Amino acid sequence: MALIQTQNSHNFIGENYQIALNNSIENLLDAIQEPNFEISNFLSNFEELLKVKHDPPLETIWVYSALAFKKLKNEKDEILEQVLAIKSLFEIITSCSASCSSLKSVALVGPVVYELYKVVGKLKEIDSGSKKGKKVVKEIKSLVDVVLGYVNVCVCDNVGYGGELIRPLVDLVGVWMGDMVSEIDEKKRSLRCFFPLLSDEIVEGLSGKECDVCELAGVVIAEAFLLKMCLEFREGVSRKVLQEELRVWAVGSVTGFKNVFFFETLVKMLLEPTLPVISLLSSEDEIILRKVLYDVVILPEYSFLKPDRVTHQPVKQSLAMARLMVTHEATETYRKNGDHAKSISYINAFSASHLPAELIKWVNKEIGMGNKSSGPNGYSPKAILKWIYNLEDQGINILDNDMSKYRARLVLSSLETDNEQADLIANGKKLGTDVLFYIDNKGGEEVDEENDDKNKPISDVFVAAAHSLQSVENGGKRKRKESKGSEKKHLKFRKHSINENTVSSGDKFPFFEEDNSSSEGEVENPLSDDESED
Repeated sequence: MALIQTQNSHNFIGENYQIALNNSIENLLDAIQEPNFEISNFLSNFEELLKVKHDPPLETIWVYSALAFKKLKNEKDEILEQVLAIKSLFEIITSCSASCSSLKSVALVGPVVYELYKVVGKLKEIDSGSKKGKKVVKEIKSLVDVVLGYVNVCVCDNVGYGGELIRPLVDLVGVWMGDMVSEIDEKKRSLRCFFPLLSDEIVEGLSGKECDVCELAGVVIAEAFLLKMCLEFREGVSRKVLQEELRVWAVGSVTGFKNVFFFETLVKMLLEPTLPVISLLSSEDEIILRKVLYDVVILPEYSFLKPDRVTHQPVKQSLAMARLMVTHEATETYRKNGDHAKSISYINAFSASHLPAELIKWVNKEIGMGNKSSGPNGYSPKAILKWIYNLEDQGINILDNDMSKYRARLVLSSLETDNEQADLIANGKKLGTDVLFYIDNKGGEEVDEENDDKNKPISDVFVAAAHSLQSVENGGKRKRKESKGSEKKHLKFRKHSINENTVSSGDKFPFFEEDNSSSEGEVENPLSDDESED
């Protein structure tokens, strides 16, 4: 078994470092499937590679933490011990990445989410009502909250792009899957196993191209986000209250994370027939979660998604089309189920957003000056989709391959619903104050509360979220409105302290304070765009 011999740090300068790193990973991938695989030798090599760089490559920290965790976990059979081992893994990763960029730090916690998902799947094997079962669930939920809190702190630094990976993502996953890789026929299946809360289309995208650090960070946030939401379904809260509370928390989280790739991941997964959470939730709860996510991605107008804020053009176009398709599907779903108020609220939110103008501008640019188009027959999702599909039928390529796949799944009905909305408005029928919801559409601008109240009716379901996220400055202090209504049991985004005697990871842990309060508490939303920009 070929190993890198201990070398002086000057031998790792420039290209020598990358050569040494690549060779080490190649040797590890070959050796990890051997029955007498020895972790210690490789661990010392990657520890040396880690020490000679102030800001090590993602691959170095990823592999080092994997080896350290495997050595730590070997003797851990009890589920509670496994959770504590995952907590130690999180400490290792965060301490090693303290000097790294925000996106790299976020991407590196992917293995923590993977290991947490595995122990969550084992909860059905224990009595969750027992003292031990309650302790295990509490530890898991606390660690998931800590991971999300860490992500929120990291993304406050910057939202730039983190560069490309040195090694293919499938190789990094292979380090974590270990001898399981030999049982998997295709590399894509190893990615499928490592990212269990992503849809097949998203995993396919990760395996079919070079993966950026920013893309990896986005899918890691999405998985942690979904894992948190799935865990809340274990609470003894009525589904109606749970649905409302999850909306509030999710809107606050999306606003705080302000990560385009994370948002795009959520939107594209909603284009699938079933969310990839079915292993953790019942089919009924999956439907509830889908409804929550529809509201989260369609109704608010997030400032970080404004055209001038999304600078990566392919992402901007792909996301705009995905949002268009999701809004149309959600609108049709509610219309067919007889919930016309919700359907119209989605149409109105879309029509009043920047998306119609952005899509029309992009399509006109694609077809060029030589091709004349009369434009869409309105600004509803259906009208714009029909316009784009008609252009495609004329031989004008608008959609990329990914979006073309989704097109095949969309079945467009007649124009009746488009006319229905127009008739409602023309006849002067009031849609009610619960069908529109706008939020965070000014970014860092000051909000005029009086005009805002007149022009932007807010869904009752979102009152708490809107009041917590739309803030105004008054003498250097923010005022938050209190939502009216009956008291509800709230989900809590807990703060939790990692063991005090662990290695500090620098300034990324200001939120790690002991919290011995009960599981019932107010939702603590991550920072909104306005708050983080002060």
